[in-house]
Amino acid sequence: MSVSGENQNEVGVIGLDITGRNVSFRLAEQRFKVAAYDWAGQGTKVLREQSTEPALRLATSVSELMANLRQPRTILLFSGPDAPMNSILDRLLPELKSGDLVIDAGASYFKDTATLKHRLAERCVQFMGIGLLGGEKGARHGAVVMAGGVREARGQARPLLEAMSASVRGGTCLSWFESAAAAHFVKMVHGGIECALMQLLSETVDLLQRILRLTDKELQVVSGLWRQGVLDGHLIELSGHASWMLLREKVESVRSDASGRRLAQSSWEMEVPIPTIEAALEIQRVAANERRQALVAALFRHPVGRFGEDRDSVLDGLYRAFQAATMITYAQGLALLNAASTQLGFQFNLHEISRAWRGGTQLRAVMLEDISTALEMTPDLPGLLSDDEFSERVMACQEKLRHAVWRAQELGTAAPALFASLDYLDSNRAAWMPVNLIQVPRLKPVAPAASYSYY
Repeated sequence: MSVSGENQNEVGVIGLDITGRNVSFRLAEQRFKVAAYDWAGQGTKVLREQSTEPALRLATSVSELMANLRQPRTILLFSGPDAPMNSILDRLLPELKSGDLVIDAGASYFKDTATLKHRLAERCVQFMGIGLLGGEKGARHGAVVMAGGVREARGQARPLLEAMSASVRGGTCLSWFESAAAAHFVKMVHGGIECALMQLLSETVDLLQRILRLTDKELQVVSGLWRQGVLDGHLIELSGHASWMLLREKVESVRSDASGRRLAQSSWEMEVPIPTIEAALEIQRVAANERRQALVAALFRHPVGRFGEDRDSVLDGLYRAFQAATMITYAQGLALLNAASTQLGFQFNLHEISRAWRGGTQLRAVMLEDISTALEMTPDLPGLLSDDEFSERVMACQEKLRHAVWRAQELGTAAPALFASLDYLDSNRAAWMPVNLIQVPRLKPVAPAASYSYY
């Protein structure tokens, strides 16, 4: 049964995974009247148990939800592995009318968004895509929102998206792109950088524990010291509040097989190397998770305390190694965004993207301030390592990175992300490399079909 007038809901949320539920709570608290529906029903049960918001109403079907939305209707879609976006759209299409706005807020592949847009355009339905950055906490209390789609839909979507966004320094963490595909591409790259930085941190903590045999309490002290520099941010906070095993679990939680494969495929298609990010994604498939955690939990199985240097020297060396690898990882991710900006026509403003990431995402760190400044001063910078100041900072730490890699080899422990970061640095420094002996012709990426567009 439908209701009319001011009792009708302003936004519909379909798909109640943890992100969909948290966004529903957030919007209801921001005085939006929300109607929510879940395909599987499991999310509906959790939402019913947790919700105390009168502005949040649960629908028993798609038809009921759509009938109780104000026109033109706005629908947020959250898709997961059990409800891919195309399946959701199959069931939603018969209910849509001209002027409605559908916002894909799920983990969609950026290449699929063009197909979704064309299917909706046949019914004169507007389409947008958003990437929510900041994890479950961001969805609940304010996220960094990457929004893309036709300009005509922005007026209808703006109040909703601003309500979902975090506020930092008086500004709303909301960035606009010309297409849904661009927004989902940025989210994909963000996830890859996050995964790589988590892997680098886990490898650095591993070396700290193997060399100095730090307890969790001592690790918290080290974290407090490291937070005084440019690495201060979400990851260093995490290392201070989580035990080693919890940190490893956190690393696993940010990985996604599908997203990782897509990111690696994009880097190959655009011929942009991202070895640190790929190493972090690949380590997931090298060995079973249970085996890796068992080895980590029993450090006595590995050589420890082999080096005779003093404690301060080890701490300083690994801090600078982690700093160098972090800067190199950012350089890889931004290089991929830069390539997509030109090759895919996304026209990214890298300064604006890095500024948004400072707001409240898992990449939040003091270092992003310097990166954002460098990109603002030189908008046409070919790469982050091409910036004189940034390059000098990397080179000032590169010997420590080499030493960290050597330590890992001596201890017989895997540190693939640290290794890959050093290889990337050396590959970009060398005018002549051994690979030049192999005369392989340069392959050009396959151009998209003329009828295929991300807009």
